[in-house]
Amino acid sequence: MTDIFSIFNPDWWMDENNNALQMTDAVLFLLLAIPVAYLFIYALASLRKYKNPYPPSPKRHRFLVLFVVLKNGKEVIESINHFLDTQTYPREKYDIAVAATQLSEEDLVTLLQMPVNIVVPDKEHCTKIYAIQQVMERYSPHEYDAITIFNSDNKVVPNALELFNNAYYSGCDAIQAHRMTENLNTNIAVLNATSEEINNHLFRKAHTALGFSSALIGSGMMFDFEMFQEIAPRLSGSDLAKATEMELLKENIYTEYMEEIVCYCKKTDDTSGYSKERQRWLGSQYRSSILALQQFPIAFLQGKWDLCEKLFQWLLPSRFLLILYITICAVAMTFLEWPLATKWYALLAVLFITFLMAMPEGEISRKFRSAFWSLPILVVTSSMSHITRIFKRKKKRKAAK
Repeated sequence: MTDIFSIFNPDWWMDENNNALQMTDAVLFLLLAIPVAYLFIYALASLRKYKNPYPPSPKRHRFLVLFVVLKNGKEVIESINHFLDTQTYPREKYDIAVAATQLSEEDLVTLLQMPVNIVVPDKEHCTKIYAIQQVMERYSPHEYDAITIFNSDNKVVPNALELFNNAYYSGCDAIQAHRMTENLNTNIAVLNATSEEINNHLFRKAHTALGFSSALIGSGMMFDFEMFQEIAPRLSGSDLAKATEMELLKENIYTEYMEEIVCYCKKTDDTSGYSKERQRWLGSQYRSSILALQQFPIAFLQGKWDLCEKLFQWLLPSRFLLILYITICAVAMTFLEWPLATKWYALLAVLFITFLMAMPEGEISRKFRSAFWSLPILVVTSSMSHITRIFKRKKKRKAAK
């Protein structure tokens, strides 16, 4: 055990008796132990019981409820009807707007007959960020108190606006709801749902428990209307969540997480869809990692610790890649010099214990037991997404020449 901690001793690095394999092993172990320790700390924090700290508000604020739809018009029609039929918040206190892109004429006609405001962006093919910016241009800063943003497939609990209103009255300017997967029809969908729930525990519930801002997801979000009017024009790229997080943290605006505001969504349920989703995520992850490297020193010098924590988080490898990297190192050291492999298997065990602590309760947890054997498929698909993305970039460069 003392050999593991010796890598933190400068004298150890100066010892000429250490060979290249041991040096490489020590460096790799240190690099991968840091993200495991980071996740383990937040997994412990996620075990704390959640309690809503916001009492009922004596005031009903005005909300703009925005649904962003890209192509799937029938899905958003169903979501809006569900919202109108189930919400307990006074109807006169909220309006519904739809950012509609690439919808069929039939779906547009149906939406026109519903009590919603439709905004069609001036670009037929546009990002979610651009569609939201187009909507915000249609309203004045003081027209509403707060805005909630949903995807076309989102369905929320009946008291969602009521709970948002209570927290907003208490001073919350940014809130992330608890997004949960609705479809659990395949093993891939269950694993995807489990992954998202682990994210909820580690990067939302645990973060707010320790005083840091919750991570955003991209839907099921609420913001102060005037504040969002100011930051919306500054958003760029294709990842709404990361772009908004950066702007909020630059302004030292704290993001709350409310576990009981459940926002149901549909996740991809096959490996093909997961691979495509993963490649989109990787593009965003690479860009955010570069941004984190650029911004971290500045944020550190400015003393913006919430922003520093977020930038550090963006530099960490994904959980699936972390499992893959540690497994490869453990197997390699088993064949090359097996005494060095012990600590790798211990690190892998700590990582799995971390995930078990952050594992959700209820139906997703029960179904995960039978879907567990599909986990290697997701790990391989995740790693192959990196390779596929590299080949696609090479093809684009060749085509550009």
